[in-house]
This record gives sequence, C-alpha cells and structure tokens, in this order.
Amino acid sequence: MKRESLIVLIFLGSLWGAVEVFLGDFLYSIGAFHPSIILTSIALGILASGRRYFPKAGSSTFIGAIAVLFRLINASPYYCHLFAIFFDALAFDVMATILATKTEKSFVWRGIMGSSSAYLGYALFGFIMTYLIHYPHWVRAGLPGILNYVGFRGTLAAIGSFFTVPVGYILAGFLKYGTSRVFKLRSAQVWGLFLAFTLFLWAVGRMA
Repeated sequence: MKRESLIVLIFLGSLWGAVEVFLGDFLYSIGAFHPSIILTSIALGILASGRRYFPKAGSSTFIGAIAVLFRLINASPYYCHLFAIFFDALAFDVMATILATKTEKSFVWRGIMGSSSAYLGYALFGFIMTYLIHYPHWVRAGLPGILNYVGFRGTLAAIGSFFTVPVGYILAGFLKYGTSRVFKLRSAQVWGLFLAFTLFLWAVGRMA
C-alpha cells in the first residue's frame, strides 16, 4: 500500500471514530430515535469513500479498526459499540468484494451494496453478541430480539445506506481526482492536509 493511500484510510477511520464519539454520544445523550441507524448510514458512506479510493479487499476492515481504536481511546469503552463498528466494517468489506464488478459505475448497485451491508452488519452483531460473546442484554433478548433488531433497525439503516453509500463513492471521486485540480494543490500538499486533519481529529478526540 502506498503511503498516500494509507494516510487517506487512516483519515477516514479517524473521521468515522470522531462521528461515533461526538455525534454518537450527542444522539444518545438527547435520547434520539435509535442513533445506531444514523451512525450506520454515515459509517457506510465513509466506508464507501474508502473503497472507491482504495478498491482492495481488507481496506474497509482496516478503516473500521482505526475507528474502533479512535473510540476506544477517546470515549467511554462501551464494548458493544466497538463490536458494532467492527462488524459494520467487516460486512461492508464482504459485500464490496462480492459486488465489486457491479458497483463500478452503477448508482443502484452501490445503493444495494449499502443496504445489504447494513443488513449483514446488523445480523453479524446480533448473532455474535448473543451466541458467541454472550452479552447479557442480547442473551436475554434471544432470537426474537435479533430478528426484531435486524428487521426493524436494520431495515431503516439499509434505507439510509442505500443513499449514503453512492454519495460516499461520489465524494471519494472528488477526493481522489478533484482536490488537486480545484484547489490547485500539489500531491504532497494534498496528503499533508489529510495528515493534518487526521492529527486534528485525534487531538480534539483527546480533549473530549
């Protein structure tokens, strides 16, 4: 992996982590309607940007690992949230790999990939938390709780992700090809800005 690509992936993972820390904590603090739906839709859009920028299997999981690390270091360690972040990234990685040839130029297929990633991420989280990790809340809820979680929240997240994932691809196209043209920046300046933004996110996260 080139250094420039690594910087962008770390930036996107840090951005996702910052969304979880700041927007996520805010939504939970005001009692918003199922914050995970909003957070998942945004997260999959960020993952789509990463996949468009660096279309290799494993890149989405790497972004998710950075987001997990960001939240672990900069927020209260609610481990269920950390697992949810990782499973969203893993699910997107799987679906982006399976649908790679169909999503190259199709808005609709990118939306389908977003929706299927949301469903898969919610299903992975529910089943693994219940039957492998034995998280008390999920064990008490059992299979009916999983089906309700995937069927209700997963469906709403799938609807949101149908739109955020194509938008993420569009933004990544600008990120990859448009920044130097529009702002007349040299390549080294572009990567320097991404590195600076990444350091800024971590600095703000530490002050949260």
